[in-house]
Amino acid sequence: MIELLNVNKKYEDQHALDHLSLTINDGELFVLVGPSGSGKTTLLKTINRLVIPTSGQIKIDGKDVADMNLQQLRRQIGYVLQTGALFPNMTVAENASVQLDNLKWPVEKRHARIAELMTAVGLDPEQFLDRMPSELSGGEAQRVGIVRALACKPRLVLMDEPFSALDPVSRRQLQQIVINLHRDLDSTIVFVTHDMHEALRLADRIAVVHDGKLQQIGTPTEILSEPANAFVSNFFADEQQTDQLLGQVLASGFGRPVKPGEPGTKMVKGQSIFEWATALQQSQIDQVIVADQVLTDHDLIDYLASLEMEGDSH
Repeated sequence: MIELLNVNKKYEDQHALDHLSLTINDGELFVLVGPSGSGKTTLLKTINRLVIPTSGQIKIDGKDVADMNLQQLRRQIGYVLQTGALFPNMTVAENASVQLDNLKWPVEKRHARIAELMTAVGLDPEQFLDRMPSELSGGEAQRVGIVRALACKPRLVLMDEPFSALDPVSRRQLQQIVINLHRDLDSTIVFVTHDMHEALRLADRIAVVHDGKLQQIGTPTEILSEPANAFVSNFFADEQQTDQLLGQVLASGFGRPVKPGEPGTKMVKGQSIFEWATALQQSQIDQVIVADQVLTDHDLIDYLASLEMEGDSH
């Protein structure tokens, strides 16, 4: 568990973080969202002490990070930057295994771990491990950056707007990779973005930050259906109008409990009804599983009809 307790960061007369407190639970995919300059990246960097707060405490599993050995702290935290930030004179394999080299992992074990993760992010190890960064696309380089961050099996991964420079197709592919990796790995992920749709798609919970102050914490459904103030409502206004999420469908009473062993495409609450429709179109099974609930093609039709009726009533 990560706790930020009354954290304040001041640059001259400007508050980057203004006495901010929040808790991130073990195993969460926790998204920090807000406009540029809101303080979300500063907040992220206080966790691994790239930024030292002016006052307040940051604790990981009850231990103040200020009292921890800096090298040991950062070795247990994966970190993905806005670009892949790969070393240009090192191969993909060498870049991906930097942390494992530092930890003196045996060569065979190191290779097996990197190959496993390369496969998980959709890069064939035989094709990519010997390439140089200059031979990679932006999306491929960012996938290698994710592999490097996860290589030493950290319990905590920090991701600082990692897909902001990518084209929409690569961005969407990498978002799905993060969703899949989070589902399969026992790690907490703290993800920074200024993209509302990205936040809604990825997050178990979202923290909205503005002018260094915490505006609201909640699930995607809670943020959209119960905004805490006018800023949150306006920030997510376009998403409320155009991108209904599966969490909202469940909250509206659609779906039924899943039965043991029941088939269905697995999805998450932060995915949209458009992704739901695509999943149904691409699958031979006419239902999806979200958390512990089943949504069928009939639920989709009925939900869209309810939106139309709601629109007609206004």
